[in-house]
Amino acid sequence: MPAFTGKSLSRNIAFYGAFALIFICIRSSVFASYIVPTASMNPTILEGDLFYTNKLAYRLKLPLTKISLVEWSKPRRGDIVVFKFPLDESKLYTKRVIGIPGDVVEIAGKAMKINGTSVTRRFLEKSGDAGLYEEDLFGVKYTVQYLPGVPRSDEMKRIVVPDGYLFVCGDNRDDSYDSRYWGLLSLGNVEGNLFFRWFSLDLETHRPRFERIGLI
Repeated sequence: MPAFTGKSLSRNIAFYGAFALIFICIRSSVFASYIVPTASMNPTILEGDLFYTNKLAYRLKLPLTKISLVEWSKPRRGDIVVFKFPLDESKLYTKRVIGIPGDVVEIAGKAMKINGTSVTRRFLEKSGDAGLYEEDLFGVKYTVQYLPGVPRSDEMKRIVVPDGYLFVCGDNRDDSYDSRYWGLLSLGNVEGNLFFRWFSLDLETHRPRFERIGLI
């Protein structure tokens, strides 16, 4: 086996160092893969789903920071975003955007209201003990889940979402720790949005769920 000379060793170190730096920059600023460990976004995202996040959906940021180099868009109502949890930024959370800057959000009699208009909800079916509903957020439709016998937040005082913040909720409305409890999400904490589920593993049977692979 040929021995490495000092020059060839330096080249190898430089090559792998540059590769690692490029990988870190891409993962920090362009895209990344995540796995969802909790049920807070059921039924849209199940435990064991692996997905890619588009970190260029809204902006290009300086790697490993919150500093935006260029911004071309902002999260819209209905987007599913990945973000650094405001109370512990070492953790990444995934929720759906419900309120954007300027919106007035409230919950009255179990009904979510945006700017005084109730977000419509249509019953779809039962899935085990859960009830599945189609929610229509001003034309953006998705499925949410409610669980029987679980205490839920039926009332929430009006919140005006200020500039630079979002109101986010999990699709599993009775099992999600979100803006109803810990408050508003700073746009600076948003890492990107989900766009593709590249694999899904049933954590109980340990079998792949190939039918779930695809765009979210």
